[in-house]
Amino acid sequence: MLDRCQAQGLPVVYTSDTYFPATFIEDRLNSAGLWFSDSRCLVSSEHAESKASGRLFERLTSENNSPGQILHMGDHPHSDVAVPLRRGIETRWCTSGRLNKYEEILADAATTTAGFASSLAGASRMTRLATTATDDREAAIRDVAAGVAAPALLGYVLWILKRAQELSLERLVFLARDGQILAELARTLVSRLQLPIEIGYLYVSRKSTNLAATFSADEEETGWIFRDVPSLSIAKFLARFDLQWDDIAQFLDEPEDVDVTHSASQISEALRAQLTEGPLRELILERASRRREILTDYFRQEGLLDDVSQGIIDFGGVGSQVRAVHALVKNAGGRAPRIFLIGLDNPKDAGLPMPAQEPEWVADTDCYLYDHRRNQGIKRSRGFGTCVQMFCAADHGTVTGYRREDGAVVPDLSVRVNKPVIEWGLNLYNTTLSTFSEHLVLDSDLVDPYADVRDVTCDLITALWTQPDQNEAAAWGSFPFEGAQASEETSKSLVHRYTVLSICNEMIAGKFPNLGWQHWYEGSLAISGPAIRKGLKLAESAYRSSEKKSGTVHTALVAGIRKLSGR
Repeated sequence: MLDRCQAQGLPVVYTSDTYFPATFIEDRLNSAGLWFSDSRCLVSSEHAESKASGRLFERLTSENNSPGQILHMGDHPHSDVAVPLRRGIETRWCTSGRLNKYEEILADAATTTAGFASSLAGASRMTRLATTATDDREAAIRDVAAGVAAPALLGYVLWILKRAQELSLERLVFLARDGQILAELARTLVSRLQLPIEIGYLYVSRKSTNLAATFSADEEETGWIFRDVPSLSIAKFLARFDLQWDDIAQFLDEPEDVDVTHSASQISEALRAQLTEGPLRELILERASRRREILTDYFRQEGLLDDVSQGIIDFGGVGSQVRAVHALVKNAGGRAPRIFLIGLDNPKDAGLPMPAQEPEWVADTDCYLYDHRRNQGIKRSRGFGTCVQMFCAADHGTVTGYRREDGAVVPDLSVRVNKPVIEWGLNLYNTTLSTFSEHLVLDSDLVDPYADVRDVTCDLITALWTQPDQNEAAAWGSFPFEGAQASEETSKSLVHRYTVLSICNEMIAGKFPNLGWQHWYEGSLAISGPAIRKGLKLAESAYRSSEKKSGTVHTALVAGIRKLSGR
């Protein structure tokens, strides 16, 4: 618009309700390349007249053209739109520069975060305005990336850098795949903060490390395999031990008609019973030793066995992968790495045993948000893990193993390019996060870059998960979510459009509302028809209004309403 005004020789006048003098405003505009030699600036502080009262517009019309020849552009609905309209001035409401709902949450936390949440809000707004989106879907990906994902992930990475300095760590290694975007953010922040910390990225996965870290086949070492039994076939279950049916059939007293496509639950307990001693246990330990040999060489190649103080970074969960990396480094004679996680779950919640004594890897672990294993930190809210896994998506497939090639150890990937995630919009997402990290103010004279922003970033994730708008639900609900199996073949959308029929069918099946971590109930509701949304909200209201009443009939009614309302 300014370029067009210049080209057509139209005068430009800047107006502002501010306590700053006009010269200060002019300098700011000039530094941004927005001030022209024939521009003027009217500020309330110099004329004792404001836009809000309308008197600054009266001065504008008295000194320039008539109201009908003026177009006023601004972001405030009252001062920039309603007031000049009443004076016959044409207006245009420019909303993109206003803080959005996530930036408002950040801005409100400025005083409790030594100003840093305000810096996050500003970086989000700058990133939105600097990153082009071609449609509503791309805008939703960009805005959530800038307003929710970036503050959450940057807060985590800055906390890691703070702890690394406190512990005098020389190197930080981010584990694939959750660590890919975190490593890129860390490189940017280390450069901007001028920290003497090396950043690395390690191609690992549960499949590539956990069997190799099996030294005794006890419950802690093998629990990760048995945890997913209900969702595994016999073939996939045995593959986690690097075994096939022919390898173990002689050890199990199973019917001859057992097929590798059958559920792993048919053989899991019989196999578990033989892990304490016997030939099957020895076979598994032998397969683990094979894995360990090449993996140890890969760790040595990547510097994990160097005599330097290091930290390894992952998302979290029950921690089976970081446990494995920690054990493998120690077994190879390296210095035990420090472990950093967003959160650590209680093994009991995942159906795994809790050791009588705290393992060494747990003692070496710091958690950013929660440590349910040691009853510390916040309670993990519904949707939190799902959001963070989406936010930490990688552009490559899971690591399946390693091979030797030209004297080096090379990771094998299920796919080189994670096509579903890239087609969803990963490049736009990563560009947004990169732009955010460049715009973020880290000057310690202005803000505390290591301020505690955990509460406000949790608020952001809760706001997204519980109150998404239709565009956000459609865009992020279509993310190809892989879940616990980390398989591109099993990825699926998080939302589906509700209908009366689908709700009835899900209720009959006992699956409504689906509040599991691989489904987004609020997102599905947001993309559903208005009648469905209204009906479920009425059910919610009815439930709340009668929540405290009693009686058998009433209790049954409330239970039904509660199901309908997602409670």
